[in-house]
Amino acid sequence: MDRIILGKDTENDKDFYLKVPEIITGRTAVIAKTGYGKSWTIRRISEQLLERGYPLGIIDPEGEHVSLADLYDMLIISPEGDVDLSKGSPKKLAKAAIEGVSFILDLSKYEAEIGAILTSEIIEALLKEGGKGFLVVVDEARELAPERGARSILGQHANLTSTWITTLATRGRKRGIGILFSTQRPQLISKTLLSQVENKIILRVEYNADISVISKFLGLDKQTVRKIRNLDKGVAFVEGPFADRPGFVKIGPVKSIHMGETPKPVPRPPPSLDEVIRYITSEPEVMIAISGSEDSKLKEEVIVEAKPSKVKKPVKRRISIRSPYIWQLPSKRLFSKPVKDLIAKRNELRSLIKRLESRKGEMRESVYELLREEYEKELKSLERDLEPYKREARETLLVLEAAMEDRRTRLAELVERKVNPLRRLINRYKMRKLRKEIEGLEKRLKRTIHILDMLE
Repeated sequence: MDRIILGKDTENDKDFYLKVPEIITGRTAVIAKTGYGKSWTIRRISEQLLERGYPLGIIDPEGEHVSLADLYDMLIISPEGDVDLSKGSPKKLAKAAIEGVSFILDLSKYEAEIGAILTSEIIEALLKEGGKGFLVVVDEARELAPERGARSILGQHANLTSTWITTLATRGRKRGIGILFSTQRPQLISKTLLSQVENKIILRVEYNADISVISKFLGLDKQTVRKIRNLDKGVAFVEGPFADRPGFVKIGPVKSIHMGETPKPVPRPPPSLDEVIRYITSEPEVMIAISGSEDSKLKEEVIVEAKPSKVKKPVKRRISIRSPYIWQLPSKRLFSKPVKDLIAKRNELRSLIKRLESRKGEMRESVYELLREEYEKELKSLERDLEPYKREARETLLVLEAAMEDRRTRLAELVERKVNPLRRLINRYKMRKLRKEIEGLEKRLKRTIHILDMLE
């Protein structure tokens, strides 16, 4: 029987396995207080299944899981993604899914009514197709299957999605369609859905109302409940047919970016006071890169001499060529008015120095030397201020060029790949997406080259 590794058993630090068939066709709940690993656990399981070739579909209310498509062959269903299903066929998507195509339905890009209809039609079509085993992942189930009277981002349209999600939970197994859903507030989701759960992954839960619900509907004993109240982040109680035995597990690492993750505080050396003054007294987006200019380096060197043990060099982090942040390049600050003003002043001084050279014979040598020294000093200061922007522009150019060549390589691979008619249809969507991305990257490259020429 095929298995995946959820993480490490906290008792013996050995791998804790889950049975794939029981996940794919079973009914699994991931429950956790906000910030304790609910979405992380979904990504861990999804990545492990995708790497082994098991298809799945993620119904994503907040668009937090779309970055999985950067690492795995998954269709993004949204008006801005690979397929806008409001103009397509949920039945055809279901047929492709059963044949092995994974997808992410990004509900954050649809109006509530349209999102509810698409979700319901996809689930209905999957249940009709059935057959080969397919997992439907529903992140934050209380938005799609709320308890009566509970609020949902879908509003009154949640009644429709709730009906089909509970139908999937009650009838999906015999059709080979499983469900894995998550929630941070079990009190607020459909009790019909919760009562169908057989596989449990429960991270930290504290609210008495939520504790009462999971104790009643998931059959947890008092000792386990006490432990769940005090679990560390990323540790879960795991029980059900998909596991050989119950246990507490430290969930393993993930590869993809979690778009909804809370930013982590990072220690960093402060910028120079001169940079701060320029930032505060100028327009927004002018902040010169901390630790980027010569002033910052000088300040760091002074600090290093005084307290070498407490100073860390800033870590340079390059944006991945598959990251969604690639579409924010080049940075707006490279085109900001303060940067343009610096460039204009720098160019003016270069022109003044040339003019001074042409007039050298018309003035006393001491006057020429004084003016030359003043001009060059001011020019050096301006070049120093522009250097962080030059470095950023060069780095942006490198990343964008690499990203474009990556898309061209992947496009060439798809063009030459021989596949069956159904897969050819899916590849056509992928090729269209890649061509669109290449076009967008070319425009961003031109803008970056333009600003780099100005900076140089």
